[in-house]
Amino acid sequence: MKKRHRFVLHGLIAVVLLAASAAGSAAPSGALRVCVDRSNPAQHMDRKVAAAVAAQLGQPLRVHAFDGSGDDEGFALKHFRTLLHDDCDLVMGFPMETVSADAGTPPGTQASTPYARTGFVLVTPRHGGARQLSELPAGSMVAVLYQTTPNLYFIDHPKLQADVYLGEDQAVSALLSGKVAAAMLWRPSLAARLHGAAGARFVEHPLHEAHANFDLVALYADPKVGQRFDAALKSLRHSGRLQAMLAPYAEPVPSSATADLLRPHTRPTRTCGESAKPRHAATRVAAPPALFTEAQMAEGKAKFEDHCSQCHGPNLEGRAGPALKGPLFASADADFHVRDIFTIVSQNMPATQPGSLSHEDYVQIMAFILSQNGYPSGSSKLTYEDAMKSTVPLRYHVKQ
Repeated sequence: MKKRHRFVLHGLIAVVLLAASAAGSAAPSGALRVCVDRSNPAQHMDRKVAAAVAAQLGQPLRVHAFDGSGDDEGFALKHFRTLLHDDCDLVMGFPMETVSADAGTPPGTQASTPYARTGFVLVTPRHGGARQLSELPAGSMVAVLYQTTPNLYFIDHPKLQADVYLGEDQAVSALLSGKVAAAMLWRPSLAARLHGAAGARFVEHPLHEAHANFDLVALYADPKVGQRFDAALKSLRHSGRLQAMLAPYAEPVPSSATADLLRPHTRPTRTCGESAKPRHAATRVAAPPALFTEAQMAEGKAKFEDHCSQCHGPNLEGRAGPALKGPLFASADADFHVRDIFTIVSQNMPATQPGSLSHEDYVQIMAFILSQNGYPSGSSKLTYEDAMKSTVPLRYHVKQ
């Protein structure tokens, strides 16, 4: 499966657990070569941190800007290893979920200690009073971006209504005009768009929801580079200089979360060539239940080809949109359930007209997606209501 990643986290977040070996080259002429994603709204913060690290190490800084948004095929994770081999010693700004100690890195790379924490935030009017989704009045319209994680939060907050947008500018405009009562957006993207007098009208609140908060790390291939980066980062953090570089895109990682990480490389490190801790290995995966009929699956296949294959590929392998089958899409580490994916499908698809298909069409497409991940057909039909409520874990049951 061709896994893709975009630094600003458009698309579903999944844990990367792949196998590869590391390769890297030393910086020429003593320069610290750093790659910065020019499509990342927090690139100015990453440049400041990189410059401070280079100064702390007494090395000149050489910055290589790359486009992490990729092209129509997305930005493949394997490209990070290529960047580290050809262009830089460090890739700044890679997000890793704060709750996942086992989160992997792209093939052939390792992660530094985190230098910042950011994520999706809830934005509300300064005098609105609501600080969390549960405090918003019933029926409130909340802006979210197409194919981003906050789409999932409406499952646990059914009294709220999602207003899905294809771009950050549209979502911010809806917020400014009062069309929506709140928005759930990626904090760096929000900081780049909502500031000054307009920004003063609103307040952002951390979201205490699954897959909402991320630590930003630097990727490297050469362990010596990682050691030097962590040592410089430790000095910058203790001096207070690091914290001043992060606003308004991120905040410092809480000291309780970094106490062990601040001892350079005494923590267990793992590249993608090593196995993750077997959190789920001791539990035998139960046989997948039959959630749909053969007829629903067949109809769903045809409708997937008509409405979804252009973005997600005819075999669900992923193109401009993410892959919708495989051990990374339906993994125990991501811990998605049928209702999570169905919410994304029914509210965000197709990309040209989100939510425009009938309930029956979405159910049949979901049946096809489930079948491609190893779920069998049965005698009972899947209904829209059942799919929206299903807590059946989404796992890849196809034998490899």
